[in-house]
Amino acid sequence: MAMTAPHRSLLASARLVLVSIAFCAAAPAHADSEPDPDHVTLGAGAGVTPRFEGSDEYRIQPLPLFDVQWGRFFARTADGIGVDILRTSSLTLGASVTWMQGYDGDDVPEGIGGVDDALGARIFVSARHWGAVATLSATQAVTEDDRGLIAGLSFAYPVEATERLSITPGIGTTWASAKYARSYFGVSPGEAAASGLERYDPSSGFKDVTFRIGVSYRVTDDISLRGSVGIVHLLDVAADSPLVEQQTHPIALMGLTYTF
Repeated sequence: MAMTAPHRSLLASARLVLVSIAFCAAAPAHADSEPDPDHVTLGAGAGVTPRFEGSDEYRIQPLPLFDVQWGRFFARTADGIGVDILRTSSLTLGASVTWMQGYDGDDVPEGIGGVDDALGARIFVSARHWGAVATLSATQAVTEDDRGLIAGLSFAYPVEATERLSITPGIGTTWASAKYARSYFGVSPGEAAASGLERYDPSSGFKDVTFRIGVSYRVTDDISLRGSVGIVHLLDVAADSPLVEQQTHPIALMGLTYTF
């Protein structure tokens, strides 16, 4: 079914948020400190992303950046919109609604159908100890059942290089259910016949591993310059797909934020 212009505009806006979720983290976490006080941080930037996971073509997109904490309520590019069920100096347990990105049929080889974006229900737990932050999360699609489930595990180590400069190296991996892997990386018999690609029906497994370095520099007490660069390497469940043109690709973001 053809999309109307308003639908395309809505999906484009949602994808902007998605890309920022993929790259940004909230203000660097500090182990052995009290949870961040209430704040509102808004900004804008630009990111470099592949057209779909495994694409060898890239695009530059403007991105919204946001980090809001109001009591137990939060809205963050890293975590979506939700609530902290438990929030202490060493442990945070939360639930949120986020967006699971698909791709347009125009971004993949001819004969391959697009994949619908979906709202996802996300739960996560973050533990802070000895200066490091470990986060375990799981996101289940709720508006498009065939999108499935993904789970992630990441480790980060925020470092205050100076009074104004924070550097956060991190590494993470993502596991995908068979339903998610089929929806995003699979090639159905009909698509194989139409595209000339081999049929691919993946099972569940680890989808990727990512290394990222985030940087935040406080220009003033309210204005910060934020950036992130990283490398994503697709693993077997994704890398074996005939859709994948490039198993390893860079990601990058640069933006400016203002804290009220």
